[in-house]
Amino acid sequence: ASLALAGKHPPFALHEERAPIYSRPRFLTPSRLDDVHVTGSLIADGCFVGSGALIENCVVGLRCRIGENARICDSILMGADSFQSEHDIDRDRAEGRPAVGIGSNSVIEGAIIDKNCRIGRGVNIRTATHPADDYDDGNIAVRDGVIVVRKGTTLPDGWSLTR
Repeated sequence: ASLALAGKHPPFALHEERAPIYSRPRFLTPSRLDDVHVTGSLIADGCFVGSGALIENCVVGLRCRIGENARICDSILMGADSFQSEHDIDRDRAEGRPAVGIGSNSVIEGAIIDKNCRIGRGVNIRTATHPADDYDDGNIAVRDGVIVVRKGTTLPDGWSLTR
C-alpha cells in the first residue's frame, strides 16, 4: 500500500487541499540528493543519497543514508532512529562494520529494509534471485515474494541473497 502512494496515480492524494495528510512534525534537516535519479518515490526528511544512485518506485524513510551508485527499486526503507556522525561512520568502518544505511554499489529490489539496518557495500538483495517463500534465517525472511530484512540486521560488504 505504501508503494502505491509513490506512483503517478496514487489511490488517494496526500496533498488534498481540504484534507491533507500530515506526518507528525520532526525537526530534521532536509534530504540531500546530488546527481541522483529518482522516479515514482517518496523520500522522507534527513536522508543523504550519494551521487549516481538510482531510486525507483520506493518509499525511503527518515534519516536513510544511501551510498553512491546504489540501486534501490520497488522497495521500502524504514530509515534510522538517529543520525550517525562522520566520526561514528569512520569508527564502524575501522571495526569492519558497515554504517547504518545502504552501502555504495548495493542493489536492492523488491524488499522491505527495517529500521537501523547496516547494509554493506556491494550487497545484492533481489526478488528475482530470492530463495523459496519459506526462507527465514533469523535476519532475513521471504514471504509472498517480498524480502524482509529485520530491524538492526547487519549485512557485510559483498553479501548476496542468491541461490
